[in-house]
Amino acid sequence: MVAQKKIIVIGGTGYAGSAIVKEAARRGHAVTSVSRSIPDARVDGVSYVTGDAMNATVPLGEADVVIGALSPRGDNVGQLASTYERLAAQAQKADARLVLVGGFSCLRPAEGAPRMIESVAFPPEVPQAVVAEAKENMVVLNNLLADTSGLDWLFVSPGMDFSAWMPGEDLGRYRVGGEVALFDEQGKSAISGIDYARAVLDEIDTPTVERAQIGVAY
Repeated sequence: MVAQKKIIVIGGTGYAGSAIVKEAARRGHAVTSVSRSIPDARVDGVSYVTGDAMNATVPLGEADVVIGALSPRGDNVGQLASTYERLAAQAQKADARLVLVGGFSCLRPAEGAPRMIESVAFPPEVPQAVVAEAKENMVVLNNLLADTSGLDWLFVSPGMDFSAWMPGEDLGRYRVGGEVALFDEQGKSAISGIDYARAVLDEIDTPTVERAQIGVAY
């Protein structure tokens, strides 16, 4: 039986965050969701706290795991890296593991190749907000890779098709890779919110890597 952990999810009402909150609670962990507003539909057993991590320090208490599921959109553009730097410092001080919801474009198309955001030109139809978000996620990952504090961190990149606009299905399975993007036999890279959450919680319950980026997809 997996020991209960105290888990704080920053951005716990967004697409990825809410799926992670639901799965963590289902497994019996003590979960706190931090977001700017409290959702109308709450998960039983979850503590909901209002807070703006982008503009203030969020108390971590005695958390075992801190999960960052923030999106640099709207008023938050340009603030993700600095926000996660503060969160990383807090997690290190609290001796907590930091798990961040990463971006697909931070993965490599092949072993040894530059990361996609560094080498692939986004087509004109891709909204600039999406491009900006991908670039901010890369800054976040670079900061983690350069960390010398000993922080226990994990950067989890989902498949390319991963959002509230393409939620996918609950397939109850997933594959885990390293820095190289995963594609299925049809050349598609995707994962649903709930299966992504399962991958994150499986790694939290039974850690297999430390201070690393992983990718999860079907």
